[in-house]
Amino acid sequence: MINLRFSKLPRHRKFNYSPVYYNEGQEELHARVDDIKREMGEKTHTQDSVKENIRRAYQAKQVDTRYGTIPSQKYYSLRLVLIASVLGVIFFYLWNSNLLETIYGSLKK
Repeated sequence: MINLRFSKLPRHRKFNYSPVYYNEGQEELHARVDDIKREMGEKTHTQDSVKENIRRAYQAKQVDTRYGTIPSQKYYSLRLVLIASVLGVIFFYLWNSNLLETIYGSLKK
């Protein structure tokens, strides 16, 4: 029998997933213990330990900037409240003045 196919159907894909359990606190504890041991002279600095120190320094910097320690992000809500209050005061003075009535009266003519 002749198998004539105009398109090839994809086969199902198999995957092997094994979950990885990561405890950030425990990793930080081990890293701090290793740093202290290196300072005391029990361990020597290796290339991997230097890379890990650099990685932790950059990660700490990214966490700081992510959660709004940049001065422009710190005062965002304060600026927003200040702008809203200034606009509210301007609206209040316009609402109580005769300026809106004169503008509406001139447009009505």
